[in-house]
Amino acid sequence: MRFFKQLTSIFPCLVIIIVTVAYADNNAGSITKTNAQDHKKNYYIEVSVSKCKLTLYEKTTSHSLVPIREYKVGTAAWGLDVVPNGKGFVTRIEFNPYWFPTKYTRESYAQKGITLPAAVPPGDQLNYMGSFKISLSHSTSRGRVYRIHGNNNSNRIGKRVTGGCVCMDNNEGEELARLIRVGTEVNVVM
Repeated sequence: MRFFKQLTSIFPCLVIIIVTVAYADNNAGSITKTNAQDHKKNYYIEVSVSKCKLTLYEKTTSHSLVPIREYKVGTAAWGLDVVPNGKGFVTRIEFNPYWFPTKYTRESYAQKGITLPAAVPPGDQLNYMGSFKISLSHSTSRGRVYRIHGNNNSNRIGKRVTGGCVCMDNNEGEELARLIRVGTEVNVVM
């Protein structure tokens, strides 16, 4: 009887947790799941900052790299003192993401007269993540804040305009995000 009382007292909490998890899984910010069929291929990404180009390679069984897609991207603006560089990997993939600007980013925007909240929701005109966000392991003295992400201004594509991230056309980036998986190698070259 005592166990039954304890169980019925936590039952409403369990229902709330299950509903919340189901809602989050089907809505904004959902994270891609590994699908064995979609991820049978092994990929490698190279970003050329100077060429504003992202190339997706397929790794063959003989360990060679075969380029399969090439995208024009926005890359780090000229003159930045801190940018990602070298090898890393994908740590997370999200669609319709929130943007959580760093304190440094919020201060930079404030100097331009733009007040950024701590969390910018999906679809907001200030959300520079666009419709997808691929988080990278690359870190600098400012922490792990580098991503391959969508954008809210197509004029940024093919130019050196970012604070270190790589921005892409939303549709092309969503295609990329659905092909790769967490752990995919990413090499950023100057």
